[in-house]
Amino acid sequence: MGQNRILTLGLLKIRIQVVYLELMVIIIFKSELGMWFDNAIGKEKIQSIFNNEFDIQTIEIDGFSMVNLSDLRFNLFCKNVPKKFPDKWSKNRFNALNLIITFGDVIRLDVSGSRVGLLCLPTTISFTGCSEIKVKHDVLNLYCKSKFLTIESIRPYLDERWD
Repeated sequence: MGQNRILTLGLLKIRIQVVYLELMVIIIFKSELGMWFDNAIGKEKIQSIFNNEFDIQTIEIDGFSMVNLSDLRFNLFCKNVPKKFPDKWSKNRFNALNLIITFGDVIRLDVSGSRVGLLCLPTTISFTGCSEIKVKHDVLNLYCKSKFLTIESIRPYLDERWD
């Protein structure tokens, strides 16, 4: 029997079934709509707060750091605010979201570049027991593979540059 894996590129989720036949590997792609957070710890925050809608197609990487020995934590600003959000957020003006996510138990990390604070479109790949993020930009190339992904927090944010 084959192994099911999920590849997520923005809003497109592709279910991959890998079937091993002696020395031959057959990959079957099945396309379905899905989100980057489907296998994340804390995905319930997005499901309940945003009615399961939260894409990270335009994000700014404010920073990232290694924490707790082998976790990679990202501080991100997301320009695309979902249509549905908590009523209490309407009390203050905001035009972005601050998202903190952690790739836990890093297996591999490759980083080259000269700065953060850039807008990009990350590619996330989510398997059972494995999460990956790839960022390719003129000033930053990043690849991280970890055992799991955790959504730490999501808060409204006012970015004066985006008004």
